[in-house]
Amino acid sequence: MIKYAIVTDSASDIPKEYADKLGISIIPIYINYEGKAYRDRIDIDAETIYKLQKEKNAVFKSSSPSPFDFVKIYEKLIKNYEKIISIHISSKLSAVIKAATVARNYLNIENKVEIFDSLSGSMGTGLMAIAAGKACANEMDFKDILVNLEFLRKNMKLFGTINTLKYLSRSGRVPEIANIIMSATRIKPILGISDGIVKMIGIAVSRFGSLMEITKRTLQNFKDEKWVAGAIIHSLSFEESKKIMLKIQPKINFVNTIITECTPVVGAHTGPGLIGIIICKLNDELRDLFIIK
Repeated sequence: MIKYAIVTDSASDIPKEYADKLGISIIPIYINYEGKAYRDRIDIDAETIYKLQKEKNAVFKSSSPSPFDFVKIYEKLIKNYEKIISIHISSKLSAVIKAATVARNYLNIENKVEIFDSLSGSMGTGLMAIAAGKACANEMDFKDILVNLEFLRKNMKLFGTINTLKYLSRSGRVPEIANIIMSATRIKPILGISDGIVKMIGIAVSRFGSLMEITKRTLQNFKDEKWVAGAIIHSLSFEESKKIMLKIQPKINFVNTIITECTPVVGAHTGPGLIGIIICKLNDELRDLFIIK
């Protein structure tokens, strides 16, 4: 019998088939538009968001699940499991961790709920949740699961790019002047994540150049690793993502790879054209956790 439950948030981008197979509970983040709050991937989908952005110049905001949302899921799970591991988007990018902590304290179950700050996002968080879900299925010791999560957190990398800063500037995430400069010069940002914060780590002079740059950085960092897990997330960019995967897959010793469309809450801030490579080296124990049959 599985003793531990895994909870994550919808910004983890875990494909539904993985969440279903491993019994991972996903709590939706909210997307706010014209005074209404929509649950990510439940009340609104990415196609609707991109359509509204194109046709109405829609501006979306996002907000974390409420503590009460976490109370409901924790109460349900704690009846059937000894402990819960709640793995979430970086506390420096969202208030999800704060809401989870308030809920845990309210229920007075501090000794039964481990809240783990991934210091990452998208499939960076998702790969951690997948590994934890498989570890629970394998009846791994609780402390060993946390050690593995810490290894993944320490070694997780993200290399990404977006087609335009327009949507980020509309949502207030970057200064409008940055969007104007990049739109005028066709410069594309190269993004990374460091200590839980998304940062611009470089630039490219074209869309093609930006995709080549994130491919190059991935190969430079991981082509010599013994075992690697990776994912490519995208917003309406599946064909480009597939081409990147075909370039890196033969040169990196992947245990598992995933290509998945990013959650609507991410697409609401980036618009179409986001591509991100999320990748992590593995030790021998973690290698086995990414063999999903």
